[in-house]
Amino acid sequence: MPDHSHYKDYTDLRGDGRIILYKRQDHDNPNWTARIKIPGATGYVVRSTKTSRDDEARRFGEDLYYELEGRVRRGETLKSPPFKRVFEEWQKELPFMTKDLSPDYVEGNIRMIVNHALPFLANDAIDKISEIRLLEYFNHRLTSSMKPPASTSLRHERTILNQIFRFAKKRGYVHEVPEIPVPPMKRNPRPDISREDWNTLYKFLRTYVKNAADKRRYRERLYLQQYILILGNSGIRVGEARKLRWMDVSSSKTVMGEERMVFTVRGKTGEREVVCNPGVDRYIKRLWECRSSELGTNPKLDEPVFCHKDGKAIHSFKGGFRRALSEAGVLHGNDGQIRVPYSLRHTYITMRLTEGVSVYQLAVNTGTSVEMIEEFYGKKKVRDPRNVTEITKTSKRRGDVSESVLPWE
Repeated sequence: MPDHSHYKDYTDLRGDGRIILYKRQDHDNPNWTARIKIPGATGYVVRSTKTSRDDEARRFGEDLYYELEGRVRRGETLKSPPFKRVFEEWQKELPFMTKDLSPDYVEGNIRMIVNHALPFLANDAIDKISEIRLLEYFNHRLTSSMKPPASTSLRHERTILNQIFRFAKKRGYVHEVPEIPVPPMKRNPRPDISREDWNTLYKFLRTYVKNAADKRRYRERLYLQQYILILGNSGIRVGEARKLRWMDVSSSKTVMGEERMVFTVRGKTGEREVVCNPGVDRYIKRLWECRSSELGTNPKLDEPVFCHKDGKAIHSFKGGFRRALSEAGVLHGNDGQIRVPYSLRHTYITMRLTEGVSVYQLAVNTGTSVEMIEEFYGKKKVRDPRNVTEITKTSKRRGDVSESVLPWE
């Protein structure tokens, strides 16, 4: 018979040791404590009932027993591990779950949780992290630093947290994945380059390269020119361009037999093939000839396309890009935003949309989602003259009188 000398009160509700209520002799706390034992499960669950009333303590003990019994019956664990342990288990299995994704992208996801969610949620039992607790976390993210994170970053973090909770459900740590609040999305217009400014830049770059003061500057400007033309006509990301090698460049043909460059790129969404616009073959050829000339032989196929003279990848074109656009007079868009190298990707997507390219095909080619394209680029298409013509081409009947569109003109 067990020794209950250290208990002030001791009640076995069912007489089988499954639901025990007690008060400790050596504590001044008047509240009952419940100790639950579920058949087939290891160990006990001990919880404070937070009440000194017998009837309320009994009800608490019985409710807790049936809750825990249901958990065991569903194959879940009796004691839910803390968020930190679940994260560590998820991290170990992540390489097997993300084989098709870029290692840098996967590492970035892990780093995001380690830097932010882990310090806040580390000791919380995974099954006790509710929607309210997650809302507290995102409020903390928005108010704990001088510069709040971008809404796109918060939404991406929400996606990663969802993955962790789905993993916890598979392990039996939680019964349901909590509803994770959606951080508000601030819709900023993307700083693309308008067709008019693109034509201005295209013509300017010819003179810009030609007027280089010496061989070093000529090379820098030539590479910058091809970089701008290639990214603006392929839509590849800045990071994808940095990793592009000669062996990643191939070609395919249209149904009319016309040849198109194809890039095999590796980015945050894994590996994909990108079909480029007409003319990219000329830009690639210029870089190949320039590199072959300075080497005295053809470059190795595993060498980066955009490289320094020593063969190492050019990490950034940001400074040269800003200087060239400033001198061309197209550094700022109509909204006042400064254009950056990433604007070339937005330019490609916007122009392809106005040309009538299928959103689905464009999403596949650029490695993004249909929803993302419609969210950020759809509005830019509305005022394009080609789109206006297409939408209104059947609106005018023979015999209609031409009048000003606006009543005050």
